[in-house]
Order: sequence, then structure tokens, then C-alpha cells
Amino acid sequence: MITEDQAIGMLVGTAIGDALGAPLEFIEPEDIRDVHEEMTGGGVHDTAPGEWTDDTAMAMAIADAYITQGKFDPAAIMLNFKVWKDTGLYGTREYVFDIGNTTSAALVEANVYTPYAGSSSPKASGNGSIMRVAPIMIVNHRNSVRAIGEAVAVSLMTHGSRDTVHYISAFVAECMEGFHFSSNQSLLLKTRMPPHGIRGTIMWTYTQAWRSISLNGNFEDAVIHAVNRGNDADTVGAVTGMLAGRMFGYSKIPKRWLDKLHQHDHIVDTAKQLYNLYPPTL
Repeated sequence: MITEDQAIGMLVGTAIGDALGAPLEFIEPEDIRDVHEEMTGGGVHDTAPGEWTDDTAMAMAIADAYITQGKFDPAAIMLNFKVWKDTGLYGTREYVFDIGNTTSAALVEANVYTPYAGSSSPKASGNGSIMRVAPIMIVNHRNSVRAIGEAVAVSLMTHGSRDTVHYISAFVAECMEGFHFSSNQSLLLKTRMPPHGIRGTIMWTYTQAWRSISLNGNFEDAVIHAVNRGNDADTVGAVTGMLAGRMFGYSKIPKRWLDKLHQHDHIVDTAKQLYNLYPPTL
């Protein structure tokens, strides 16, 4: 069972990993001279310390749709995605400064009547959907089947490949059930390793997040390990932070990071609202 502390940890953890990794995005690991373990800001997007990117913004857009509608509403989620893309709402600025090509193309094609616009091409197996699933799991923390189904549905809005469906399903199932957390090892990671060097894919991001968890026994070290691999550091950090938040809880996130996190109180309040949205009988 996911506790409220773990639920808050998942959403805040997403933002923490995102913000910590943002300054290291697109940097090769060998070019990171010092271990990056503070909210420094900077990088290609010139983020402020504690500022997060599209990973957390899209998660907050999903969260808002659940809270305002009181249920899973694909049209409301897609509308929020499109509003975010056009105005920056749900993010940290009044414009979008980071968005993946696959996501951007899908949001142009989609509308509230046909929200599932994700390409089914194997080349569209990016990590732009796994980074934002925390709100779906928090709302459905008592129902693993519904969590997996709604996570896949929201993924298909922008990413429709076979690998997207497989890896989203595995990741959500693992987070929901927690059946192997004692060994800190993903079952899918044991049986299928993604092709070497395909950075930015959902397969690569899933593997990198689980590696960071497997090699470290606490939230702080796992996220530091993840973002210091560079490349797509904000998204790998976000997914690792989400997974680590599920495992260790909000209470185990370093206070020095929480103090700098943009919209910290709003994110915590959002997680609490999501956690209490559905009655136990549903």
C-alpha cells in the first residue's frame, strides 16, 4: 500500500529530481567534473536553483485535471496539456521552455475529442510520458489495475509505441505493488536491457532510474547518482525521484532541496488532494 508520505514523496520527488537534473541536461557524463548534489540552477535552460522543467509541469497539469474534475477525464487532461504548451500554465514560467519533439507534435494534432494522438512508431518511444505518471498512481493508490490503465491511457496521448505501453505498465505496476522493493531490483530490468546508447527513450530512462535505486540505499544518493549521468538528466532525475519517493517517502527527502524547490507547498498540497480524492470503496 502507498502511504500518504510515499504519495507526497512521489510527486515532490519528481520535481526534486527534475530540478536537480535540469542544469545537467545534454551534458556528457565525462564532462561533469564535480559531483552535482545541490540545487544550483543554470544549464541550457538557465534554470533558477530549484526550478523544474516540463517533466513536473505536465505532471501538475494531469493533477489539476483529476482534482478539478474529480475523476479521470482524458479531455480535461489533454486540454491542460495544450494550455500548458501555449501559455506555460502549470510550469514555473509564463511560457514553455522545454518540451520534447514527440510530445509537441502530438499536442498539435490532439484535441479534447481525440486526445490519443501519440505516434505508434518505434522511433516515438521517448521518455516524455513515464516522467509524468506520479499523479495517476497517487489518485489510484488503492487500485493497481486502474492506475496501470489510466497511466497507459495518458501515455498514449503523446507516446503510442509498443515499448511505451510495456514500460509504463511495468513501472506503474512495480510502484503500486512494491512487491520487489526489498531487493531494490526491477523484474523487467532483470529480463530485458534496452539497446546500449539509445538515450532519451523510455527503455533507457526506466533502466537508468532502476540502476540508481539499485546502487543506492536512500533518496538522496539515488537521485544524485541519476542526474550525474548527464544527458537527459532532468527526466532521469524526475523518474528516479518518483521511484525513490515511493520507496523512501517525502520525509526522507533532504530539507536543503525542499527549501529551494519552486512551488514546494503547492506540490505538497496537490499530492495530498490527489491522495484523498477517491473514497476507499472505489
